Amino acid sequence: MQHGAKIFATIDLLDAFFISAMPFDIIMARFFKNNRWIGSSDRREIAELSYAIFRNYELIKFYSSSITANFGRFFVITFLTIKQKLSSQQIAEIFSGKLYSPSKLTDFELRFIKSIEGIPDDITKLPRHVQLNYPLWMESYLRRMYSDESIVTEMQALNQKACVDLRANTLKITSGELKQMLQASGIETEEMRYAPHGLRVLNGRISRNLDVISKGFAAIQDEGSQLVAEMCQAKPTDTVVDFCAGAGGKTLALAAAMRNRGRIFALDKYPERLENAKIRLQKANVNNVFCHELTSKWIKRHSECADLVLVDAPCSGSGTWRRNPDMRAKFSNTDLEELLAVQSKILESAGKLVKKGGRLLYATCSILMEENDDQMNNFLKNFPEFEAMDLEIHPKLAAVQPQHGHSLRLSPAVHGTDGFFVACVRKK
Repeated sequence: MQHGAKIFATIDLLDAFFISAMPFDIIMARFFKNNRWIGSSDRREIAELSYAIFRNYELIKFYSSSITANFGRFFVITFLTIKQKLSSQQIAEIFSGKLYSPSKLTDFELRFIKSIEGIPDDITKLPRHVQLNYPLWMESYLRRMYSDESIVTEMQALNQKACVDLRANTLKITSGELKQMLQASGIETEEMRYAPHGLRVLNGRISRNLDVISKGFAAIQDEGSQLVAEMCQAKPTDTVVDFCAGAGGKTLALAAAMRNRGRIFALDKYPERLENAKIRLQKANVNNVFCHELTSKWIKRHSECADLVLVDAPCSGSGTWRRNPDMRAKFSNTDLEELLAVQSKILESAGKLVKKGGRLLYATCSILMEENDDQMNNFLKNFPEFEAMDLEIHPKLAAVQPQHGHSLRLSPAVHGTDGFFVACVRKK
């Protein structure tokens, strides 16, 4: 594809995102599916340009705040001007109006480009949320969670690109054997700091079509997510409920930890999400998992059945901004208030499945106290039959950041993982 065609495709992709309520990765997958003529290398370039725009979202929005339409087009134009330092003439050559290129720049667009040309790279005089690329409404929430210095450190870390992490499926292979298989394919990895079966990719391209992934020898999974499954301490004799299983990433890790024994119920409100999980479970040689739609009837029929219930709750996803930078663009404080009510109801429902002496492990990929500490404190207050329980964590992890009683936080700044919160309670 010519450069102009890639820019045109990026604009179309961003426009689709701004008019939709769906996450960017789903929109992008559908976009490429509907435009199969775009080659794999061009897809990567379009995706990387889009994610670069999201990693500068607040800065771009700051300089294009007067724009009320054609957001995709203006966001691309602004990015090319202030980040790639292209002149109005260079941008006009891209926006040529030729076949497969964006239409010619309007007089308004040319004046807009000239108004922001030459903006210095020093952004220290801009508002802090613009410098650090987080929504302004989140300022008070972050101040409650972090010191001023920590806000800078954490936000800078969340604005970096995420590493690619793999978890060896120990039902089929060890992490050492996986490392050798990847090396034979020209992919270099290193052992993870904390996750015992994880490898971090140093160089080489990982795709879901790679043999080790497509044949179930390994799964692409952030180290933080692997550690959540590890902290479940699931045993081969347990009955486990993965309450919000989704595509089954943690379900797979739990099955491996239990050595394919015991029982795991993978639940989700949307059964179509479990279809992908079923495929992954089959490839991974997992046979102790039962997938079910999450309904009140199922919960009632399985009251107090579980030794362990994992609640990987729907959340703001603020801890995953490294790999999902688009989540900054749409999530609002109204969305947060709605999610808090959902999380509270999920915890109440999940608690009904825990048998006496059993455990409930609550996890989010959020950095906000409202979704984390507050939820667990409210749960313990409202359901006195539960009590806080210390987590069992890796000694190296404890040395870096000691746990706070029954909870633990992971962050890209401190641990090099996505931002996670994990807490454990036990039914008396």
